[in-house]
Amino acid sequence: MRTRTALGVSLAVVTVAGAMSPAVAGPKPAPIKKSYTATASNPSPTNIADGVCFGRVPGSNHDTTFKAPFAGRLTVKMNGFQGDWDMALVQDGTNSAESAQATEEDISRPEEVAGFKLKKGVEVIIRACNFSGGPTASVTYTFTAL
Repeated sequence: MRTRTALGVSLAVVTVAGAMSPAVAGPKPAPIKKSYTATASNPSPTNIADGVCFGRVPGSNHDTTFKAPFAGRLTVKMNGFQGDWDMALVQDGTNSAESAQATEEDISRPEEVAGFKLKKGVEVIIRACNFSGGPTASVTYTFTAL
């Protein structure tokens, strides 16, 4: 009889704890979304030798800093540009993610997309780079909780 009572109490505790878990964790934060125009009026074809978005020409990059308010995934899209633009997500001076058009087919549908996961408090630079194009590009980023 004591075995049944102990088993019944254990099941009740597990059921109550399971029901409370989502309430304790709370809802996920709403996604963060922002759009802006990147301006880089001086094309930098040195990216071929230096790597994606490491051009040496002043005014060829547009940097925007993003700091993760919670753990999540950052996805960045860049479009609305003429010619060839590239994009990199830079963390601690190194490209953590990048997108660069590689073929003529890619250039006919100009869009760059890059993303990766970030821990809370991590800072990343969203770098839009004018390789050989017009002076502006449209950038949109979305940050969603994991």
